[in-house]
Amino acid sequence: MSEVIEKPTLLSDIEYQKMSPQEKETYIKEVLKKTLQLNAHGLTVTQLKDALAYDRRIIEKHLAIMKVTNEVYTVTLGSNIIYIPNHKAMREATSQSRKFGDYEYQVYTLRNRLGDFAVIQQRNIRKASQDIAGSIQLPLADLPEFVNYLRKTLVDMERRGL
Repeated sequence: MSEVIEKPTLLSDIEYQKMSPQEKETYIKEVLKKTLQLNAHGLTVTQLKDALAYDRRIIEKHLAIMKVTNEVYTVTLGSNIIYIPNHKAMREATSQSRKFGDYEYQVYTLRNRLGDFAVIQQRNIRKASQDIAGSIQLPLADLPEFVNYLRKTLVDMERRGL
């Protein structure tokens, strides 16, 4: 017996076809994100493809981006890769964000099956959707050492006149 996959309310085919290619990309990403949120135990690409009827390559592309931006993480069980959302596990480490140029940065703490992490997310504030442009994730216990590394790097760059 196959597991029931919860999914958000989807647009009709007619509504979807009226969208621009960029709107379709944004819509698919949001549908994938919401579907993973509704299935917090995680889903495979095949489960997402069967539930949503999107092309496998499109799903894989969006999941790869979501993994790089730390919106999801993966657990491998045998030959299956399970995509699990990080959204519920992420907590703001500070209520302040900082803007530098076209980007805004926010620091979060994250606790998931793999441990405790510090996540620094970069959002593109020029876009209306403020998409996550990138992020880094490192073990929370390593954060003080990482900050010291950045300080030493800055001092070294200043000494070199960069």
